[in-house]
Amino acid sequence: MPHQLTEPADGGPATWPPSPEDRPDEPEPLTNPRLTVLSWLVPFLVAGGLGWWNLARPGLSEDELATWGMVTIGWAEFRGVLENVDASVGAYYVLLRLWAAVAGDTDLLLRLPSVLFGAAAAAVVAGIGIRLAGRRAGLTAGLVFALLPGFSRYAQDARPYALVMLAAAVSTYVLIGLVERPRARAYVGYSFSVLVLGLSHVVALLLLVAHLLLVVRVRRSWRPFLAWACAVLVGVSPALPVLYLGQVQSGGQIGWIPPLTWDRLAETPERLFGATIIAGAVIVLALTALSLRTSAHALTLWALAPVAALAAVAQLTPLWVPRYLLFVLPAWALLAGLALCRLSVLRGLVAVLGIGLLAIPAQADIRTVYGHDYASRDIAEVIKANQAAGDAVLFGPFADGDQRTSRDAFMRYMPAQRPADKLMVRAPRTGGTLGAQECPDAEIPSCFGKPSRVWVVRKGGWTNIVQNIGDAKEALLRQDFVQSEIWPLKGFTVALYIRKPAG
Repeated sequence: MPHQLTEPADGGPATWPPSPEDRPDEPEPLTNPRLTVLSWLVPFLVAGGLGWWNLARPGLSEDELATWGMVTIGWAEFRGVLENVDASVGAYYVLLRLWAAVAGDTDLLLRLPSVLFGAAAAAVVAGIGIRLAGRRAGLTAGLVFALLPGFSRYAQDARPYALVMLAAAVSTYVLIGLVERPRARAYVGYSFSVLVLGLSHVVALLLLVAHLLLVVRVRRSWRPFLAWACAVLVGVSPALPVLYLGQVQSGGQIGWIPPLTWDRLAETPERLFGATIIAGAVIVLALTALSLRTSAHALTLWALAPVAALAAVAQLTPLWVPRYLLFVLPAWALLAGLALCRLSVLRGLVAVLGIGLLAIPAQADIRTVYGHDYASRDIAEVIKANQAAGDAVLFGPFADGDQRTSRDAFMRYMPAQRPADKLMVRAPRTGGTLGAQECPDAEIPSCFGKPSRVWVVRKGGWTNIVQNIGDAKEALLRQDFVQSEIWPLKGFTVALYIRKPAG
């Protein structure tokens, strides 16, 4: 139920949390618990239903292909890779490996845990709204959150972002309870949620900046701060070795991130919310509910403080990636929900339905074959439709994940009877590296042999597919082969080369 707000004598905004003398010893019993259950159950079902909608249709994205690779190798190879790269995502990989061992590793099954995490996150968002402002606020906020295309996109993604949003919502829900009424059992739950948050994505620990400001603002003494700091330390400590490894490996993991510019900052709302019009609608609604004096100030800090912190960090090291901020989406949805509760029930319902209708084009786009930005499945479709016995395949350079991503897509979707990968001497994710090992440039002609046809598969859009492919590979293709056909695909380019006639 909503917590009672203390009305100041001057008639100003209500304050939160209520003072001890205004707080009853025990919470007032709910008059209709079924309505409370429905207030979080409906967002759970809506988010879960949207998550299930065409879950397996998009091909795996570049990052999802990396997840598939880490889930399907042996434990020894898995451990070897994590010692060198991707340690910061290691806990999620372990979780998904255990899941895949029981359920399987199809595209649908790899993404299903994210659907469950996302649905649970929507329910917790509703729970926060119920706790702060009542059932109607909780239901509205949970539905707004569930309808956001940016949320739906990553609730269908075989990466840890849905788990991050869930951990952020749970940790904030527990902290709000701790701020109002500290209890030892709640501190344990808070520490665990912080642990999950940090192991899911290190950037999400910036949420603790908002939590710190909330504790300091509401409980203006050193004891609550000290108790909170101890709980954070307990939660973060088990993750410190993983976080240290991730930091040591970060040069190779974040080297692709460009510096923060005004243009990149301006495009963040569209990328975060999933559509410009949705971002505009939710942000405008949320801005009307921003407050540092009422119960909304917990949400205000959650929505703004991590964003400001990441912007500051990005001045020192390139780290600004919109999806890294997905853990603030619940706060924006909650603020929008609070704003909508100022309207009549009918108008609020119309507004929520309007957000849902505006989101339909974006929701449909992310569920197309190319909805995750890569036509990774189409590589196999093109090659299978035009394949001949004795074909070989050749991939791009190691730079920018070209070779790793295109080879992963090829290996993921091509059947066993596929063109020979003649240059690969060591498979991906063996020997402690994500990518495969290929023949040295000087030995490429002898390794490649004399196939009559060769498929070239590269990440990105190329009108000249041999451009920047590497001197040795380019020389081989130009000297012995002629391009027969080229297929531009979403996120990839595939070309077929035919050997030149002798003489």
